[in-house]
Amino acid sequence: MPFLEGPGEILVRGERVRIRENQIIVWVSLSLKEMRHPHPAGVPFPAILDTGHTHTFAIQQRHLVEWAGLRPEALRVVSAVRDRGQRLLLREANIWVHVNKSRERVRLIDRPPHVVTAPFGIAIYPEGSFPRLPILGLRAIADNMLVLKVDGNRREATLRTPIKWWWPFA
Repeated sequence: MPFLEGPGEILVRGERVRIRENQIIVWVSLSLKEMRHPHPAGVPFPAILDTGHTHTFAIQQRHLVEWAGLRPEALRVVSAVRDRGQRLLLREANIWVHVNKSRERVRLIDRPPHVVTAPFGIAIYPEGSFPRLPILGLRAIADNMLVLKVDGNRREATLRTPIKWWWPFA
């Protein structure tokens, strides 16, 4: 996945979404935890891959409903945390990471996505607050034993499973 030196825009369900410079974008969808396959009506949406984010996944309620097609009350509460002066519920969900075409930010390959589990839940923030875009955090990479390679010279990142031939995501 390339990360660009300048800002850009992508279209998500008819909404123009601004991508800032140096942001690594991964395409994800969400499903109920008990689903073994991605939600059939789920359309992939962008998330920032952020190793500085210590949780698995964070999303605004508006993005959960409008982009992921899920209502918060459909996701079982696992726990709660305090962040930015507010109490947030952590809810069960599976995160599905979709494979993009190599060196392209928006085009996806017609291959099944890879499930990324969130044993500690995903954080759902109120509308209009943090995060501006959903975030896939370092805990998702570590807990799912994924491999992240960042090549600063080529300005691209690769996220994959430990067995490279099984699920490359470049």
